Amino acid sequence: MYDRRFQFASALLYDPQSSMRYNTRIALLNIGFGEVEAVTSLEELEERLEAGNYDLIVGDSRSNGGDTTGLVKKIRQHSVGKNPFVNVIVTLWDTSIEQVQAIIDSGTDDLLMRPMSSTNLNDRVQSLVHARKPFIVTGDYIGPERRQIVRGLSPVSHMVVPNSLQAKVENRPELDATPENVRAALQAVNDRKITIYTEHFLRSSSKIMSLTNDEADLKERENIVRSLQVMNNDLVRRIEGTEFSHILSLCDALDDLLMKIGGSRAMLSEQEKELLLQIPFAIHKGCKELRESADLAFDIQSVSRQLKTAHG
Repeated sequence: MYDRRFQFASALLYDPQSSMRYNTRIALLNIGFGEVEAVTSLEELEERLEAGNYDLIVGDSRSNGGDTTGLVKKIRQHSVGKNPFVNVIVTLWDTSIEQVQAIIDSGTDDLLMRPMSSTNLNDRVQSLVHARKPFIVTGDYIGPERRQIVRGLSPVSHMVVPNSLQAKVENRPELDATPENVRAALQAVNDRKITIYTEHFLRSSSKIMSLTNDEADLKERENIVRSLQVMNNDLVRRIEGTEFSHILSLCDALDDLLMKIGGSRAMLSEQEKELLLQIPFAIHKGCKELRESADLAFDIQSVSRQLKTAHG
């Protein structure tokens, strides 16, 4: 099982149970990993991610007061660690549908049921090197493509992300998670998010205008408005300080409008309907150039060529 090609690869392991932690560390070393660090808490796992770079994370879903799936989401959102595209495997004992779905929705690359064998772990690691799933970006998800998540999305939404594990094992530096490659991939994620938000604004504004003022529709309007406010705030964060900063005034106008109609139980006035049409359309039009660049960046072959060209 030992594969010397893994000698320059590193893994970070989290498991609160000492015997399982020891066995998994030995299994990773037997695969060939040159460095395997093991931690006993999610807090320590987060600290290591902030301080260093790793090619693989293996974390158990059990935790003492923490949230493993929540931490994986933070990694993918780039709020924890240096590389949001790091390979992640989550192990679990609880195989309930709810737990499995929560792990999948976190953005992990793979999950392994406990108890597991060294062969199981080796097979999953090899798959991350040779057949890692492309990433997708939706309004609330960043991670590998999962059929139940991406139903209805076009293939152009797929994204090849840096894979430092594959880069080291196959000696392909053009695929490594260098700061330059991570920045390029993050820009593609950012562009895709903006595309999703502006298109969602158009659909949701039309939906709001179709609702009445009966109790069920008012509740639905409240939920839609709340969702739009979250997206609008994130859109502001993503375009602030960029060449699209001129759209910020439109985002402010949309926020004011959403606050007004979200806190009202009355039917929309004609002026509010007109603004609900015009503002999202103006934001959508203003981001047209960005949407086109996002579509290009998310073409698998295009991204692959860009990564290779960057390293000659």
